[in-house]
Amino acid sequence: MLTSLFIAMSCLAASEAATPIELDQKRQLFLDGYLIASKTNVAREIHPARKHPANPVIWPTEPWEGTTAVIYGSVIRDGDRYRMWYHGGTGVSYAESEDGVQWTKPEMGLVKVDGKETNCIINRSAKEGDYNFLPHFYEVFGVFKDDKDPDPRRRYKMGYLSILRDYKGSRKDPFHPTQRRGLGVAGSADGFHWKLIESWATEAICDGDTHWMFDPARNKYVLYGRTKFVAPDVAEANAKDEWAKKNFWGRSVARVESPDFIKWDVADPGKGPVVMTVDTKDRPGTEIYSMLVFPYEGVYIGLVQMFHNRQDECHLDIQLAVSRDSVHFARVEDGAGSRVAFIPCGPVGSWDRFNNSLATNPPFLVGDELRFYYGGRTYRHSPYQGSDAGKPGGGIGIAQIKRDRFVSLSAPHAGGQVVTKPVKLCGKTLHVNAMSRFGEILVEVLDEAGKVLAKSKPIAEDNVDVPVQWVEGTLDPLSGKVVALRFTLKNARLYAVWCP
Repeated sequence: MLTSLFIAMSCLAASEAATPIELDQKRQLFLDGYLIASKTNVAREIHPARKHPANPVIWPTEPWEGTTAVIYGSVIRDGDRYRMWYHGGTGVSYAESEDGVQWTKPEMGLVKVDGKETNCIINRSAKEGDYNFLPHFYEVFGVFKDDKDPDPRRRYKMGYLSILRDYKGSRKDPFHPTQRRGLGVAGSADGFHWKLIESWATEAICDGDTHWMFDPARNKYVLYGRTKFVAPDVAEANAKDEWAKKNFWGRSVARVESPDFIKWDVADPGKGPVVMTVDTKDRPGTEIYSMLVFPYEGVYIGLVQMFHNRQDECHLDIQLAVSRDSVHFARVEDGAGSRVAFIPCGPVGSWDRFNNSLATNPPFLVGDELRFYYGGRTYRHSPYQGSDAGKPGGGIGIAQIKRDRFVSLSAPHAGGQVVTKPVKLCGKTLHVNAMSRFGEILVEVLDEAGKVLAKSKPIAEDNVDVPVQWVEGTLDPLSGKVVALRFTLKNARLYAVWCP
């Protein structure tokens, strides 16, 4: 511990040359080592999301939905209700809810099937002149409410996959050489009645499960979509595996951005810069199917849809990634270097055994819970060749965690310590998100010589927001100062720290 403290204090003494980390109202999480100077007998743990007991909250119940109703789509809060656009049956279906758990499928009167009114709003088989016809529409990506667009007819925007087959022109998709593929965009005043804005807003992406976010830091939309990329060391590893040699496609994620969701900085086929791909820590055959990204407490959290593609085990689950700039991502690892699934597939007998997908929207904060909407299926993705392929079926569920509790730093009863890098305290009250009801956490504020400037009461509670109380010193004279924090944990978990 003395060595760790020396390292931390050396960092603190050099803080005049290096910019300290501002500890303000943004909660500093422990998805990476950004805040940590040293830790002793402390482990980083990834905490998988809990499945809601009401799952699946959407399941195909109507003849026109077929066997699968999954969240290739979005959920938004709009006034006093939740609204959902999802992939079901003929194309895009609609549901709504007061609490986000109990959903209804209203008959919209827009698309009829066998003469019956349905909750469908987009019919993939529609012809020109039909209601809500979108040329080249193949699959919905999602819907969002765009309050920045001055045209009320474009208040809602839908992104979807456009495909033109048997294409002979100059903008062929390099990964599907007989097709033109790209992002289609439609606009609506109410989320029900849609008109085409652009069929080929960008062709830098080429397939389903494309997601986007609005980034306030850039004042731009940022889209993360499918591309193909294989790093040389990954290609070498896959070439040595008989299954991967035949079935590895190289699915990866590219990133493009736009001020208005219509004109994108990269639009040419296959030219999107790659920001997420597999590495040699992944088993041969593994691919990145998609990545949902959202800003969260000063970082960008990525939910990475992993395609575990093996002859006898083929499934898609969700892992965590983190970025400080929305461009450079690292998948989150625990203390043993494992990339634990954040939204795992369910066990035998469950509705989400094999294929998890993500809604194109950030999670909702409901009370102290973060709520994620995801799709699950009872059948495997091809090209699985085993005997447990499953039967067609898929629905939509909720996964949730307490806010901030993606990852913790934890220590046993024997105790462990974490010392931060130099931090500038921007407020006069320190807060932690902690689970220490049956143990304790002690917080100390240190100067560059290692002298204790303030010492907390032991924290022994389980709460997402614990204001730290002091028995020696206070933060009042330290506000605006550069210090280090030392946490001593005993049978406890620390999830976040902030100083508003």
